[in-house]
This record gives sequence, structure tokens and C-alpha cells, in this order.
Amino acid sequence: MRKQGKMAAVGMGVLILAACSTSEGKQASESDIAAYPNKTIEIYVPASPGGQTDTAARVMAKHLPKYLEANIVIVNQATAGGALAFENVRASDKDGYKLLFHHQALHTAHAVRQLEHSTDELTAIGTYSSVNQVFVVSANSPFDTLGDLVAFAEDNPNEVTYGSQIGGTTHFMGELLGIESGTEIKILDVGSESDRMTGLLGGQIDLAVTGVGNVLNYVESGDFKAIGVLADERDELAPELETTVEQGYDVQFPVVHTLYGPGDMPEEIVEKWNEATEKLAEDEAYNEELEKTFQQHTLMNSEETTIFSQEEMKKAQRIADELFSDIQ
Repeated sequence: MRKQGKMAAVGMGVLILAACSTSEGKQASESDIAAYPNKTIEIYVPASPGGQTDTAARVMAKHLPKYLEANIVIVNQATAGGALAFENVRASDKDGYKLLFHHQALHTAHAVRQLEHSTDELTAIGTYSSVNQVFVVSANSPFDTLGDLVAFAEDNPNEVTYGSQIGGTTHFMGELLGIESGTEIKILDVGSESDRMTGLLGGQIDLAVTGVGNVLNYVESGDFKAIGVLADERDELAPELETTVEQGYDVQFPVVHTLYGPGDMPEEIVEKWNEATEKLAEDEAYNEELEKTFQQHTLMNSEETTIFSQEEMKKAQRIADELFSDIQ
């Protein structure tokens, strides 16, 4: 299982690293800082339009301008697994007009060497929406709880198949379940969210993970069973769903959308973003629209986000080290 994962990660890494460079943009002048913002801000999203991350970015970009007094446009750039969007922001001028909106996939991709640079080289500005993830099985699965699945996996190593996207957060969620339960779950590279859901519906895989909003639709339609929210507390938007932690497995992996800029951005510009975001977090229309996507605002300022991002990077690296430990 783990040897297959490493081979895929290294293969993608060769392609992606070729797109990266060591160049950096210029510092903002005092006049640039004083006038900020006075032109359109581009927010790069390393994901295709219509998905969870893109939707979160667009809701933010719709409601934040009234507090920042600037136009914001979303630039979807999923090319090379998001490496191109990362590099475009990392190497941009440090004037706050090119920013990056993504989640812990930046950490997992760096941990498996799909991304050359880490988020430590960026300026962590703040966090925005977050969404809990849920382990799901098909409605006709013999597993009704996470405990049922783990018990089977204990007696039958590598017979439970888990659909993921190798190198992404879904891959690391499955690996974390294996680590915390002490079982061998067969991790398969199935592809995108829609591919994983199709694979589960078609019986090609036994287990997958998806967002809370998505799983509620499938549970209501009678297609899936939800067997564990990857969190320590029940989701306010789906309080009927049990968590992994309350079932005895410390598998916590909420997806938190975070805004980054190039490294060494001026503190004054970062502070303008933090002040505007504090007001956004209290905006009723913003929160209502976010809730419709089954996401909630998670407010952290730049200092708090820096610590959070570093801790998430360490967590991703610990999982990657375990992933590769049997072949080092």
C-alpha cells in the first residue's frame, strides 16, 4: 500500500518541481503601503471552479470588498496540482495584490515532495471557512460504524479499500485512520471527489471521505452511510453524525481554508486584511451564504494562522514519515 503511494508522489513531484523557480518579487514601497488597496486584488485558487474550495473563496470575495474597499477576483489555477498557483503568488511582488487561497493540501503536497516550497515561505494572512470531513461507506456495506470497519481491517489487512487522491488531504486522512487504528487499509488513487463518490456508489471501493454537506445529500438519498466525522466535536450543521474521536479513533482533519501572500508582506497590509476579516466574520449575509455550502467561518489573525499553518505542516510531515517508513 505505502510503496504504491510513494511511487505516485515521486512521479508527480518530478513534473511539478520543474515549474518552480527561486525568484522573488519586489518589496512594496511606503507609498504602495499607504495607498493599499488601490487596484484589483487577485486571489489564486489551486482548484477547479465549482468545488468546495472555489466556492468558499468566491463567497469571501463577494462579501469582503465592502470592508476592504477593493475589488477581488478569483483566479482558478489547478494546473500541476496547484504548484503553478503557489509559485505565482510566492514569486509575486510583496504588495498584497496576488494572494493564495487554499487548505492543508499545500502541506500534504510538500510533505510528499509534490511542492518544492512550503507555506513557511509565505505570509499567513488569516483563515476563512472550514468544513468537516466524513468517512462514508455505501448503504449496503456491512459496516455500520467505524468500529465495525476497523474490526474487519484488523482481521483482514489490506482488504478494506479506500479511495483517495494520492498526495492530497484525502490520502492523508486515510493514512491517519490506519495509523490511529493500527490497521492496514489499502489506499487507492481514485482521483477527484466526483470520481471517489462514483467509485463508492459502484462498489469499486469500500470507503471514502467527503464533506459534511455532500454526505448529508447521499445519506438522505439512501446511497451512503456516514460512519465518522473527522473531528473531536460534532458538527453544528450535522449534529446527528458521530465523530471519529468519540468512537475511540483520534482522526481529526477539518479542512480549513487559509489565505497566504508572498513572504515578508508588509505588516500594515496584513493588518488591513485582518481588520476587514474581523468585520466579515460578523457579517450576517456572509455567514448565511457560507452556511448554505455547509461551511463555517473560522477566524484566526495572521499570528494565529502562522502557528496553525506550522502545526498542520508538522502533522502532514509526521504522517508522510510514517507513510514512507517501511521503505526508507
